Amino acid sequence: MSTITDNDLKELKDLINSKFEQFDRKFEQMGSKINQLNEKIDNRYQLLDSKLNDMRVDIATLKEGQNGINKRLDNLDFIARSVIGGIILALFAGFAKMLYPNLFT
Repeated sequence: MSTITDNDLKELKDLINSKFEQFDRKFEQMGSKINQLNEKIDNRYQLLDSKLNDMRVDIATLKEGQNGINKRLDNLDFIARSVIGGIILALFAGFAKMLYPNLFT
């Protein structure tokens, strides 16, 4: 059986310290990579958020335009019903005048 000397213990201690330093460096590298990924994710999230806001504004604009078109169509519908009603009333008046010529004198 061999005896452990102070020199062997010192070498073992140095070896353990060097391995811990390597682990520390690797963890620092991983931490920096995680920070970079986090920044990329934040940038993409902000980009998506801004695009979503733009889309919401576009949808709101389209809804307002649709409301304006609906009002115009309602006005046209009212005018068309009024004109058709007037034509029908004129036809009835003309028909009544033909049947009863002395009625409207």
